[in-house]
Amino acid sequence: MTIEAPPEYTRLDPATALQRVVPGRACGTCTLCCKLIAVAEFNKPPGEWCPHVVRKGGCAIHATRPTGCRTFFCDWMTEKELGPDWKPEKSKLVMVTGEGGHITAFVDPGVPGAWRQAPYFAALKHLATEGLRASPMRIITARIGTRIIVILPDREIDVGPIGPNESLHLERGPNGRIEARKIERPRPG
Repeated sequence: MTIEAPPEYTRLDPATALQRVVPGRACGTCTLCCKLIAVAEFNKPPGEWCPHVVRKGGCAIHATRPTGCRTFFCDWMTEKELGPDWKPEKSKLVMVTGEGGHITAFVDPGVPGAWRQAPYFAALKHLATEGLRASPMRIITARIGTRIIVILPDREIDVGPIGPNESLHLERGPNGRIEARKIERPRPG
């Protein structure tokens, strides 16, 4: 199993993406996704501020921003079950559900332990328990910059930084216990 940044955001139509937003929710002064999420068009790595962000004010190139930015909405914007405590500027987490239902908590590197605080840690552990029961299995991770931590019901596995040519691989060991490691991606061609 490989977990990567969700490519489905670049395939969505902006108007369709906007329909997913919970009525009454807006980014407002929150710009944390502009720090935590990588933007390939700008060669912006995760965990660093986008050069176009206007902190506490939005995007300086809002009208011409890339499709991935136009169609991205964090889970707080699209999941009504996530209450006010989960708004990224408060939680310091940008929750993202990707392909296959895998959930990543992108964590502000300035507050790297935010995902371990209440109520977030208990909720992530609950999601991990549900994810292991699901078919296919759904994985929950915390991501701090390029560092990935797999969250399991009984423990966390710190895989460390994942480079651009690596991906996360999970498998059940002979005892049924989930193991995680990084692997090199196959080269095209």
